[in-house]
Amino acid sequence: GMDKLIEAGTGREVTVSNDGATIMKKLEIAHPAAKALVDVARSQDEEVGDGTTSVVVIAGEILKKAKEFVEEDVHPRLIIKAFRRAEQLVT
Repeated sequence: GMDKLIEAGTGREVTVSNDGATIMKKLEIAHPAAKALVDVARSQDEEVGDGTTSVVVIAGEILKKAKEFVEEDVHPRLIIKAFRRAEQLVT
């Protein structure tokens, strides 16, 4: 893929990479949902060593759909239950 340039802090540390795991590790994230995506990428990298960008895209789409349900006043417990049921159907 395309290389990304990441500048940390005062500009003294610069990283150039096209590896999703490396990029995710370098980001300073505050938002809880974004932190969850970083954890997903880290887990994927540790377990498989590849596919971090793919799992972040998939997880992001799941979060996007969950947000739509929350905005429609579906209770979060029901959303979680439905996602767990969907997981059982595909495994």
